[in-house]
Amino acid sequence: MGSTEDLIRQLRAPDQRGMGRIEEAEYGVPNVERLTRIDNAARTIRSWNSRCIPGLLQTPDYAMALTQAINPHLPMMEVRRRTLLKSARSQAFLRRTLTDLGMSWFLIGEEGIIHSTDDTNAHAMQLRHLLTLSAHNKIMIQVLPGHKIPPALSDHFLLWGLEEENADPDGPKIPPQRMGYIETIMGGWYSTRLDDMARMHSGFSDMIREAMSPEDSRTFIREVLSSWRAVQSRMSPEPTTGLGSSSPATPTTTALELPPHPEV
Repeated sequence: MGSTEDLIRQLRAPDQRGMGRIEEAEYGVPNVERLTRIDNAARTIRSWNSRCIPGLLQTPDYAMALTQAINPHLPMMEVRRRTLLKSARSQAFLRRTLTDLGMSWFLIGEEGIIHSTDDTNAHAMQLRHLLTLSAHNKIMIQVLPGHKIPPALSDHFLLWGLEEENADPDGPKIPPQRMGYIETIMGGWYSTRLDDMARMHSGFSDMIREAMSPEDSRTFIREVLSSWRAVQSRMSPEPTTGLGSSSPATPTTTALELPPHPEV
């Protein structure tokens, strides 16, 4: 048997160029800022998450509840700081959707729609936000049924098609660079390698084919939202301005000024 170093070396891919762990192991402030810069350079975005609403679609209240759930020992001041940065990232994404960003595809696991946080009101408002965003013609939202198993048991990942770069405007167009990203308990990892991108894109396409259609996904989200409203009404016997009341709730801040979807 070889030395420990030999055993570790045998685990290492022969070619690790174009992939590796990001600088910060923790999904903290520096990482959010880096991801925002990549979002701003992207032409297309694909996002898969089996248990949560993808970050780019999160409302501030949902993002805060999720941050607390993932980091139970984090001081509240830091929770708020991360929430502000995540909200700024989602707002930047929505602003670009109205201008130069191409299509964005979001695939969400059934569990993420049914139950992501313990904050009932934040989750219900998040589902309403999803229904509003799904009306936009450049945002595709689909739900993957819970009995469908994702490729390689993947829990979540992001795929960006980055902007073309060509110093010569009269020269041939350069295909956009592709980049993938995934988070683990050991930190966030990225890759631009062609074989990695091929596997991630293929896996995403396979899940899209197994997912509910956009129309069926909206129906499913509406049904789950109705059940959350019923829970909220049972929890709030007195008249309030929440979801169990006929009074209009405070709208979630969004950069998309869209008319409501006919089915919302």
